[in-house]
Amino acid sequence: MTSPLSLRLSGTWRMLLQSIFWIAFVAWPLLIRPEPPKPPASVHVPPDPKYMVALNLLSVLFFYLNTRVLIPKLLEKKGVGVYLAAVAGVVLLTIALSLGIRTQAVPADWTNVRFVMGTIFPVMFIYALSTTYKVLNDFHHRRQQEKERENERLKSELSFLRSQISPHFLFNILNSIVSLARFKPESVEPATIQLAELLRYMLYESDEDRVPIRQEVAYLKSYVDLQILRLGKKVHVGFDTGGADGNQYIEPMLLIPFVENAFKHGIGLIQQPMIVIHLSVQEDTLFFSVRNKVSSHVDEPKDHRSGIGLKNVQRRLNMLYPEHHLEVQEADGWFDVQLTLVLK
Repeated sequence: MTSPLSLRLSGTWRMLLQSIFWIAFVAWPLLIRPEPPKPPASVHVPPDPKYMVALNLLSVLFFYLNTRVLIPKLLEKKGVGVYLAAVAGVVLLTIALSLGIRTQAVPADWTNVRFVMGTIFPVMFIYALSTTYKVLNDFHHRRQQEKERENERLKSELSFLRSQISPHFLFNILNSIVSLARFKPESVEPATIQLAELLRYMLYESDEDRVPIRQEVAYLKSYVDLQILRLGKKVHVGFDTGGADGNQYIEPMLLIPFVENAFKHGIGLIQQPMIVIHLSVQEDTLFFSVRNKVSSHVDEPKDHRSGIGLKNVQRRLNMLYPEHHLEVQEADGWFDVQLTLVLK
């Protein structure tokens, strides 16, 4: 998202470039001032540069009068009729002033079409240029505002999705510790330490837009270790994260719902339950897969909270990684999740 400071800086640069352009435009006749004619005198005597500077300065004033006063104050607030009437008056006044300045610079010939059009055309050109500039500038400004609003909306929605994932995840972990306290009290202390590590990540690091991939991997490993501590030898867990120690960054807590879902639905009423997790990064592409056995004989009861994590992570993927590829399928007694995304 574009910061207010960057917007101020871009506005400052735009004003600076405009100032440089108009200063050069006004002073141009002085910079290219011709040499005085040598005898015998030329038939055509170039106009005095100071009059050309005055004409250019008048053009600058008309430009900003149209962009800063006529369009925003009259067209946008009073309507087209009032604006066109004001423009007609200002154009006529500007043409009259231009004719007055030009008659001081060169001999006036009101029957010469080139003399008359040479006065009227620059005024109309400046009017067309200023109107076009104002329309394009306002369009660009509206697009920036719409983009800022969209970024704020996405940021708020992402925060909401994270807030939904965190309590749901914490609820399952606390259930795991309760089970340990009943059946393996000696494991409560190491489990609590693991939970502290998970909470530290959730509270202090998941607020970042992106985190190093190694931190996300460490977070997944802490969760898996906690589940292994709770389940013991009841389930076989394979966790392979080879090649994921680079400097790539990822949205925090993006992968945990897939792992959590595997432990939630892949260990109950299943013969020899097995969960296999694989994560690798090749250049800037992440490959992540989670597989768990499912029962083909017993339909597992589901409550209204089932699948909250997966729904949220799908929504986050659509917003943050629109070109991701997610494949979820169940076949041959396995529930398989395959995720591919390009890390930014």
